[in-house]
Order: sequence, then structure tokens, then C-alpha cells
Amino acid sequence: MICTPDTRELLFRSPTHVQASRSMFKSLNVGNEVSDGIIDCWAEVLNFQEKRKSREAYSRQFFGTKVVFPWMLTTDEGGVEARMHKFRLGIKGAVNRVDYVPDFRNQDIVFFPILEHKHFYLLVFELRDPGIYVIDNDKARQGQLIEDSVYYLHKDTAYKIKDMFVQYLREVGNPRADDIEYCNIQRMPVPWATTANTTDCGVFLMRHMECYMGKNQSFNCGFSTSGARKMAEVRKLRKRYAAHILCSEVNVLLPKIKEDCRIE
Repeated sequence: MICTPDTRELLFRSPTHVQASRSMFKSLNVGNEVSDGIIDCWAEVLNFQEKRKSREAYSRQFFGTKVVFPWMLTTDEGGVEARMHKFRLGIKGAVNRVDYVPDFRNQDIVFFPILEHKHFYLLVFELRDPGIYVIDNDKARQGQLIEDSVYYLHKDTAYKIKDMFVQYLREVGNPRADDIEYCNIQRMPVPWATTANTTDCGVFLMRHMECYMGKNQSFNCGFSTSGARKMAEVRKLRKRYAAHILCSEVNVLLPKIKEDCRIE
């Protein structure tokens, strides 16, 4: 009798209770759109790796997709306080430390993945050397202006998140709040951008999160500009990221994964 694996079986769980089932990991199969749950796991892995960074490297803080929810971007119902209440909970929940309010005084770069119209891209706040950048693999968006407005609902998504983040920085007394408020959001050049690719944006997002070390550092993700070769690289990354997340020390289920795979 052949046993079919339970797609609901958890394969990843972090100390902050971010978890992913077998079905979520299947989203890393070639041709599938990456699950937002996998992006959340990847943020956990990268935050764990930051503990081992060199002293000279910028300190990076990664958030998953559970800080900003769609209703916070599409409606003004409940007003500013309703949005900010949820935003605060998302920030604190992601850090998950008792009696600690993240103030980002010790972080140099903060990352927010954005999922908009089924497309992932990255919003980056540089605090040490203030700047705000969108990193997007979609070539069609490369030249698009990111619109700001005095009216919240008229702002583009990146500016809405900036609005919430600046207010949060002010609330926690971060001295960079004004510097960030005065920054315009710029698009980071992406020579490896893709055309009409609707399934791999999550993989590009994960690679951009992994590789971006600051605007004064070389931003080279190792992608070819050749379409066929680039897609082969993306396929390899899907496998690599699945293994990396599963085998990360931040995965409290790692002993079971090793046992199931008979890894010593």
C-alpha cells in the first residue's frame, strides 16, 4: 500500500510561531506561484542568519507578509488608528519578544515584502543612510512613477506603507523618523528584470531579500540577463530555498526533518 503524504503536515515552525505545511512547500515546485507563507518562513530564516553577520555589515530586519494586510491599503474604515493598531501588532508579533517594543535603533535596513495583484516585490527602508527603494523583477514596472498624495487612499502602496512606518518610528522615538519622511521612494535598477513572468516573482523577491546589503554595496543577485539561463537559475533557487528553509536551525521541526530524511 502506497501512503500519500498529508499535505497539512507541518514541515517548518519557528520560535515566533511562523509555520508552513507540506502544501505550502509545494508552491516552490517549478511552475507554481510561491505561497506567502513561504515568504514568511524565509524572513524568519534570514533574521536568524543575521545573528551571525560580521560586525561591519549592516544590520538587517526582515518582515513577512503578516504586517500589512490588504484592508489597510484599500479602505479608510476605522481611520489611521485602526491601521496603526494592526501595524503595531504585526511589527511586535514578528519580533515576538516579551515586554519589548521594536524601535529599530539598532537596525540599518528594514525589509517589507509586498503582495499586490498577485505580484510580489520588495520595499526597503535604509535607516543609517536614509533612503527608500522598491526592488521589483517586473520589467514593465521599471519606469513607472511611484505616486504619493496628501490623501492616503490616493497613494501608491509603497507610500502607504511608508506612511505607517514613519508614524511608527515617531511613536517609538526613532531619531530617523523625519529623515525617512523626507525621502522619496525610488526604484532600484534591476538588469535581470523579467517580462510577462507571472509565476516566479516570489523567487525573485526571496533572492532580493537575501542579497540586498545596502545601497552603497554592490547589488548583484547572480542572475543572467539571458532569458533561458535566468529561468534555469530560478529553478535551481526554488530547490535551494526549499532545502534552506527546511534545514535552517530556526526550524524547530528540524530534528524530525532529519529523522525522516535519515540525516545524521
